[in-house]
Amino acid sequence: MNSQNSILDKIMESQEIRQAAQFNPNELVSGLLKNISNKESDILSRRFGLLGKNKETLEQIGKYYDITRERIRQIETATIKKIKDLKTFRSQIEAAEQHILHLLENYGGIMEEKFLLDEISYPESGQDEQQKQASRFILNNLLDDKVDQIKSHPDFLNGWKLPVVSTDVISQTISELALIIDQEKQLLKLEDLLSQLQSREFYQGNKSQIAALKMGADEDKIEDEIQKVIHSYLKISRKIDQNILGEWGLADWNTVSPKRMSDKIYLILRKTGKPLHFTEITDLINQSGFDKKTAYPATIHNELILDDRYVLVGRGIYALKEWGYQPGTVMDIIVEILKNAKKPLTKDEIVKAVLDQRIVRKSTIYLALTNKDKIKKLPDGTYTVAE
Repeated sequence: MNSQNSILDKIMESQEIRQAAQFNPNELVSGLLKNISNKESDILSRRFGLLGKNKETLEQIGKYYDITRERIRQIETATIKKIKDLKTFRSQIEAAEQHILHLLENYGGIMEEKFLLDEISYPESGQDEQQKQASRFILNNLLDDKVDQIKSHPDFLNGWKLPVVSTDVISQTISELALIIDQEKQLLKLEDLLSQLQSREFYQGNKSQIAALKMGADEDKIEDEIQKVIHSYLKISRKIDQNILGEWGLADWNTVSPKRMSDKIYLILRKTGKPLHFTEITDLINQSGFDKKTAYPATIHNELILDDRYVLVGRGIYALKEWGYQPGTVMDIIVEILKNAKKPLTKDEIVKAVLDQRIVRKSTIYLALTNKDKIKKLPDGTYTVAE
């Protein structure tokens, strides 16, 4: 990449950050609604959940004003047209329009609803539900000639796209990505999934269409830009989903969207990467928001006991068996350690090996070593398995 392109990239990135930081959908909507009557403003606010009001149906608003739901619909349509016909509309909406269109272009022209609403604002400012409702109103009603809403699509979750983008190519790309995951029969990180996609004939034949909005990018950056596009495709896919570890798999896999508590435990332990007390696991499951089901300590403890993927390593503390922990008592662990060593071990060596497997006091290990039925102490002070 030459220095001129590097400077240009930095300028563009700075502009994007500034646009995101300055974008305030609530302020924009509030400013536009000041140009219409109080009744019109109230109807739109109730209908779309704007300016802190709850969303209401046409029928609910009609009852409030003692007019028909059809009349409310007519007022809604006419009021939105009135806003878009304002002399100042273009100047007021222009910055938001450029920001949103540029964001969609960055992600291949299509973005899932939550993904776009999260990305619209600068990360530090974020968007609360009131801001998100305002953003939805802007996208669906004020920029509907610039952006297409995606809703109830068999392949895609709800979201938005640029009119020039073909959903056929996106659907085919998602199907190819799903095929890769299915053939691998394992969860994949984004970079691994992209690498496999790029090696396939499908990608070579469709790269120009996938990267259609990125062709102006510097050659050194094009692959990074395509990764952003594929990431957005994955986000909006109904077939593929991401788990709490950032791994991609088929949406119906229990390691992606777990339904059973035992599978939720598995993902929590993998994410933390260390043994946890069953009450900690319970709290983390509830904080992770897998679904609306509440986890209770007694239920989680019971699942941990019954599922052989988990090993009790301390009082109420469990680890994943796949981490190398072995089930059994401290005595079972000592016997296994001595058998695997195929030679006598010192007390310190045994203690260290046991503590790698169990969270117990050293005194518990010392006590186990006094069991002459299982352990034999040799004249030199080392230990072996009793005959």
